[in-house]
Amino acid sequence: MKKIVAILMAMLMVMSVTVVFAGSVADKDTEPKVPVIIGFKDTPKQADKDMIRGYGGDIKYSYTIISAIAAKLPMQAIDKIKKNHGVAYVEMDGEVHLLDAELDNSWGVKRIGAGIVHGYNKGAGINVSIIDTGIDYTHEDLDANYKGGYDFVNDDADPMDDNGHGTHCAGIVAAEDNGEGVVGVAPEAHLYAVKVLDSAGSGYLSDVIAGIQWSIDNGMQVISMSLGTDTDYQSLHDACDAAYEAGIVLVAAAGNDYLRRGRTEFDTVDYPARYDSVIAVGATDSNDEKASFSSTGADVELAAPGVDILSTYPGGYEYMSGTSMACPHVAGTAALVMVSEPTFTNSEVRQRLQATADDLGAAGFDYWYGYGLVDADEAAALPDTTPPGITNVTASDITSISATIAWNTDEPADSLVKYGTEPGNYTLEAYDSADVTSHSVGLAGLLSNTTYYYVVNSTDLSGNSAQSSGYNFTTKEAPGNTMHVASIDMSTTKIRLNGWYTYATAAVTIVDADGKPVEGATVSGHWSGLTSDSDSGTTDGDGTIALDSDSVKNADGTFTFTVDNVTKEGWVYDPSKNVETSDSITV
Repeated sequence: MKKIVAILMAMLMVMSVTVVFAGSVADKDTEPKVPVIIGFKDTPKQADKDMIRGYGGDIKYSYTIISAIAAKLPMQAIDKIKKNHGVAYVEMDGEVHLLDAELDNSWGVKRIGAGIVHGYNKGAGINVSIIDTGIDYTHEDLDANYKGGYDFVNDDADPMDDNGHGTHCAGIVAAEDNGEGVVGVAPEAHLYAVKVLDSAGSGYLSDVIAGIQWSIDNGMQVISMSLGTDTDYQSLHDACDAAYEAGIVLVAAAGNDYLRRGRTEFDTVDYPARYDSVIAVGATDSNDEKASFSSTGADVELAAPGVDILSTYPGGYEYMSGTSMACPHVAGTAALVMVSEPTFTNSEVRQRLQATADDLGAAGFDYWYGYGLVDADEAAALPDTTPPGITNVTASDITSISATIAWNTDEPADSLVKYGTEPGNYTLEAYDSADVTSHSVGLAGLLSNTTYYYVVNSTDLSGNSAQSSGYNFTTKEAPGNTMHVASIDMSTTKIRLNGWYTYATAAVTIVDADGKPVEGATVSGHWSGLTSDSDSGTTDGDGTIALDSDSVKNADGTFTFTVDNVTKEGWVYDPSKNVETSDSITV
C-alpha cells in the first residue's frame, strides 16, 4: 500500500489514499494497470492517444482545459512514456476516500449577515457548481434550485448524492427560503451537482479535473470544492488556473490539519485551496475563534463558520463541522456579490470579499483568518443610490481677480464649481478630485468688478451626484497698481570648462496695466526640461530681470522657464493679463 494523494473532504475528516501495485507480467494486455494523468507540453494529438494505447493504456479522459490525458497504464509503460519528448509529466491518479465526520446548531448564515441581504438579494440565477459527492436533488430544501450536473463516478447524468456530504455543502450555499428546515447563504442560486466522490467518499483526481472542466463548459460562475490534498499536482493546479482564467470564482476548504509543535505553527493549507487561483477558507466557531482543526498558513484568504453547522442531508438535516462547511459560506456570498455587482469580474468579486471581511485575530491579514470573517451584508450591500447632501455654500476671500467657494457634504465626495458671468450659463469650471466633506475650491483669473454666477457639485464614492441651487458674488475693483508679464525672451550661453557647458537665460519683462515697465518687481520662477532649479530676481528700470538656469554639460534638449509669481509692495500681480507665462529654447 502506498499513499499517493489525499483529497480531503475538509470537514473534521481525515482522508487516506491507497493505490495497490500488483506484480507485473510480461504481457502488457494482462499486466495490472494503474491510473495516471499524463501532461503534455502541447495539446494532446491523436498520435499521443495512439502512443498511450500502444503501450496498453486505456484512456479515461482527454481534457480540453489542460494539456493532459487521464488513463490506466501498465506499470512498465510509465517510465517509457515519461521519456517521450512531448510529455511534461506523469502523475498518479490516486484513489481517495473520507473516513469520518462529526455531527454537531446552525448559526453560520446569520453570523455572516446573509439574512440581512435576503430582503433584496438572494443570489438569484447565479450558477454554483458543488464538486463533491453529488446532491440529493429530491430534497425539499434543494429541489427548486437544483438545475443539473454530472456523475463522473458512474459516468452518467444522475449525480444523486449517496454519501451526504455534497448535499450538506449545497444546503449551505443555496437551501431554499421556503419555510422548511434551513436557509442557505444565496437561497435562489442555481445548484449544479458535480459528483466526483462515491458513496464512501472515495474518488480520483482525474474526476475532480473532469468536474472542473465540466464547470467551465457548462457556464458555472462559482465552484465550491470542500475537498483537498496535501500534494501539489500540476494537473490540478493547471485545471484551477484554467477555470479562473475562464472567469469563475473558485472556493475551496483550507483543510483540517492544524499542526503546532512548541512555538512552531506549520503551514498546512491543502490543495487546491493553496493555489493562487483559489480562495482558501478556514473555519471559525460561534465565538469567532479559529476552529481547533482548521488549517493555517499564508494562503488562508478568508474565514467562515465551520463548527456545528446545520444543513440539508439526504432524508432530512444534519449538523457537521469542518472547513468543508466554511467553504460554501464563502461560495454563497460570492453569488450574492455577483447579483449586487453584475459587471464584476471574478477578480473584483474576490477583492470585494477581501475588502469587506471582518478582521479577526491579529490586525490585518494573518495566517489564521486571512483577511477575516466573510461578511455577506457588507460584500453584497444594497447599492448606494443617495446623492450627497450639500449645505453651507459660501463665497469668500473675494478680490478683483479671485475668490474661494466653500461648502459641506454629509459624506465624502469630490468638489466641482461651475461658474460664468451670466445666470445659468456656467461656461467655466474648477475641480478638486479629493473625496472630502469640507470643500474649498479657489477661482482665479477673474475679471474685476464683475458678477459671477455659480453652482457647486459633489459626487460621492458610489457615483451619486448632487448640485446646489445657484449663487453669485461680485469681484472687487481692480487696484490702480496692477502688473503682469509682458514677455519672456530666451537665450543660451555655451562655455568651455573641462568640457562644454550650456546655460539658458530668461529675460522677463514686467509692465503695468498701461504697458509701462515696472521697476523693483520680484519675479520668481522655475526651470524644467534640462534643469530643474528655481530662480528669482528684481526688475530694473526697463522692467526686466535676466534669470539664468544651472549649467548643463553637453546639453542636448530644451530649457523651459515658467513664471510662478511676481510681487511688489502696493502692487497686484494679475496673471490673467500675462502675454506669456513660460517660454522654451532648444539646444
